[in-house]
Amino acid sequence: MCGVVLLAACHSAHQPSGPNRHASSFSELLALFPERQLPYQVNADSLRIAVSDSTRLLPDVVQRFFPDSIWRNSFSRAAVHIYPQAAIAYDHGHFLVIRVQQNNRAASYLCYFDRKEQLHQALRLCYVAPDAQADQFEAKIDRRGVITIDHHIHTPDQRSILRENVYALNPEGNFILVLTNANGALSLEDIYNPIDTLPAHHTFSGDYVKGDMSIVSIRDGKNKQTFRFFIHFYDPATRCGGELEGTGHFLNRTTGTYKDDNGPCAIDFHFSTSRVRIEEVGGCGAYRGIQCFFNGTYTKKRLHTHKIQVHK
Repeated sequence: MCGVVLLAACHSAHQPSGPNRHASSFSELLALFPERQLPYQVNADSLRIAVSDSTRLLPDVVQRFFPDSIWRNSFSRAAVHIYPQAAIAYDHGHFLVIRVQQNNRAASYLCYFDRKEQLHQALRLCYVAPDAQADQFEAKIDRRGVITIDHHIHTPDQRSILRENVYALNPEGNFILVLTNANGALSLEDIYNPIDTLPAHHTFSGDYVKGDMSIVSIRDGKNKQTFRFFIHFYDPATRCGGELEGTGHFLNRTTGTYKDDNGPCAIDFHFSTSRVRIEEVGGCGAYRGIQCFFNGTYTKKRLHTHKIQVHK
């Protein structure tokens, strides 16, 4: 695939122009985005291409239409810049693609605005960062609106594994993971854990595993009432799996919960001295296959922290 954004559809006459970058209505927001048609593609190389600051969405526009919960899991709380990438009419609503930039980190997000012009859900399409060079992403949306995100994983033993996640927009306006394919088996050591190096001083902080390819990673939150988590699970027998990262809240001494800001997904965590049991209590179809759930009991293992080299 070429190292640029590939747009198979022709450009329309609608292109953002003029000095006015303010938007108080959805129609004014649309005018700030280049209009595209499906199919649409984006990859990591395109996110490394500099974009003009003159197209950056103004802070008041971002605050009005795009909550920071969209990118909170991938970026620190430092300031980010948001750039309009594409507006695509779809299913009586619109897909808006935004680029989120924070220094040398960048990500592309697909945001679905429904027929009432309200943001319904967002999905990360692509991500680049100096400390995630072993992970490369590319995404495409076909003419039917089916979204395929390819995750190329380069393992320490020089293997190259491709994980393909296929999403669709359901009638409720939510992105659901309908299929996961992989060309090779991953071990726990191959899985990129985005919270691996965070502090782990709390009694329940650590890594909990089940089988060879499933992990629940818990790290300290910003206070004693919260915790960070990363879940990756995969069942080779059914070829069904899922992945989710977020911040949970303790309800009492041994029970915590998580609720997605952008959808119905909710998970309960039940901790004991050496185990954690997770239970999906809200629909998390956007983060897993349709034939499996974020359920199961995981056993705590000795915490192993990978050192991540950050290139300045």
